[in-house]
Amino acid sequence: MKTVEEVKNYWSRNPLFSLEVKNPGSPDFFNAIDEIKKRDVESFAMNYWDFKGFNGKKVLDAGCGPGWLTVSYAVEKAEVYSVDLTKAAVELTRKFLDHKKAFAYVEEGSVEKLKFENNFFDLVVSSGVIHHTPDLGKGFRECFRVLKPGGVAKITLYHKGILHNKFVFPVIRFAMKMINFNRPGANLPSAKDADDFIRQYDGLNNPVGIGMNASSWSDELKKAGFVIENFELHFFPKRFIPFGQLIPVWFHYLLDRYFGTMIYFNLRKPNN
Repeated sequence: MKTVEEVKNYWSRNPLFSLEVKNPGSPDFFNAIDEIKKRDVESFAMNYWDFKGFNGKKVLDAGCGPGWLTVSYAVEKAEVYSVDLTKAAVELTRKFLDHKKAFAYVEEGSVEKLKFENNFFDLVVSSGVIHHTPDLGKGFRECFRVLKPGGVAKITLYHKGILHNKFVFPVIRFAMKMINFNRPGANLPSAKDADDFIRQYDGLNNPVGIGMNASSWSDELKKAGFVIENFELHFFPKRFIPFGQLIPVWFHYLLDRYFGTMIYFNLRKPNN
C-alpha cells in the first residue's frame, strides 16, 4: 500500500492543473481553471454543487487543491473552511481567494485526520480527492464525523464504467493510440489495464488513483454511515480530444451524462 507521505510528495510537486496550465498562482492560471471548470468538466454539474444554496452555512472543502470549490462557495458568502495535504495547494487556494476578493479559512491537513470537532459542518464537499487516499475508509469516516446530523455531503470519485470493461478497454486503448488522445503529464495509451488507466488520470507517476463502479463506491460510503440520496455521472474532458472544441454542446452533454469519468454522490448524515 502506498503511504500518505508518497501521495503528499506527488501532489506537492504536481499541484492540480499545473501539468496543463502555465504559471501556477498567476491571475491567468486561475482564470484558466475557472474557464476549464465552467466550460468543460463541470459545465453540466453546476446545479449539483449548488453554490448559492449554502449562504451563511459552514462548508468544508476536504482536499481543496488549487481552490475552485472553495472560491465558488466563498463568493456566495458561505463560511468556508478548506484543507489540503500540501502547502502548495494551500498557497494556491489563498491566492485564488485573493484574486476573487473572497475569504475562507485555509490550512494544511489530511482528509484521513481532520482537525475539526464532531458535527461541525452543514456541507462537506470533496471533489476527486478521497480516491487518492491510501485508506478510503478513514477519509469517508472523517467527512461523516465532522458533518452535522442532517447535513449534506457532495463527494466525487473516479468512475469505473463500461469503457473500463476488460473486453472494451483494449479497444478504447487502441482508439486512443490512433487519435493520439492523451492528457498532459500522462501516457494513457500505454496503460497496462483499466486500473492503471484510471490511476494515470492525474499523471503518469500518480501513486494512488482508485476507480470503482457506483455500487462498490456506494457500499464504501454506507460503511462510513452516509445515506445516499442520489448520484450522477459527470466530468468528460473534451479538451483532450483532438478537435474536441468542435463537439457540440448536446453531444458533450451525452458524453458527460453517460460516460463521465467521475461519480458525483449526493449524501446525507442521518439525524439520529
